[in-house]
Amino acid sequence: MSEENLTAVFGGTFDPVHNGHIGLADYLLKTGRVSRVVFLPAPHPPHKDGFAPVPFADRAAMLRAAIAGHPGMSVSEIEAERPGPSYTVDTLDVLKKRYPAEHFVWVVGTDSLNQLHLWYEAERLVRENRFLSYPRPGAEADFELLKKVWPPELFEKLRDSVLTGAPEFDPSSTAVRQRLFDRGADACRDFLPGPVLNYIEEHKLYPQRNGE
Repeated sequence: MSEENLTAVFGGTFDPVHNGHIGLADYLLKTGRVSRVVFLPAPHPPHKDGFAPVPFADRAAMLRAAIAGHPGMSVSEIEAERPGPSYTVDTLDVLKKRYPAEHFVWVVGTDSLNQLHLWYEAERLVRENRFLSYPRPGAEADFELLKKVWPPELFEKLRDSVLTGAPEFDPSSTAVRQRLFDRGADACRDFLPGPVLNYIEEHKLYPQRNGE
C-alpha cells in the first residue's frame, strides 16, 4: 500500500479546534504521508468522563471554518449517526465498510498511544488498522510501557507508527479552553484560526468564568 493512497482519520473532541490541529494535518499532507485528512469530531468521547464539551454542532462548525481554504482536509460527522460513546474501533469498521476503496490510518497523539491498551477492543483495533502517532509535548511515547502491554508484533506496529522529526504543536485544546475561560477569546488569537475565533465570539462559547 503506497502512502499516497492513505486517508488520515483525525478523531477527537476538538473543543475547540486550534492551530496545532490544522498544523499537524498540513504537515501530514505536505510531507506526503497521506493524501487526505478527515477530521472526525466525537459527539460522546468515551475517554473524557466528567467532561462536558460544547455542543457537537458547534465543534463541527468550528472545524469546517478552520479548514476552509485547506485543500485535502474535510470534516465528517459520521460519529454523530450513532448513539452512545464514540469508540474508535467501531468508527473505523463503519468507514471501511462505507468506503471499501479507501485505505485509512488513524491519527493519535503519543499521550493517547501510551493509553491505547485501555481502549475499547484495543487489540482488535490495533491488529486490524493502521496508525500514525504524533508527538505531544511532555508526553513522549513510552516504549517500555508499550512493550509490556502489547504482543510483540503489535508493539512493533505501534512503535513504527510514531512520527520521527514531526513538529510539536502547542498548546492543547485543554489549555486553549482554560485560557478562553480565564482571559477571553481575545487572549487566544495566537492559538486559534481567525474563523474559529470569530465563531466563538459570535456564538458566545466558552464564557469567562470570572466575568472579567
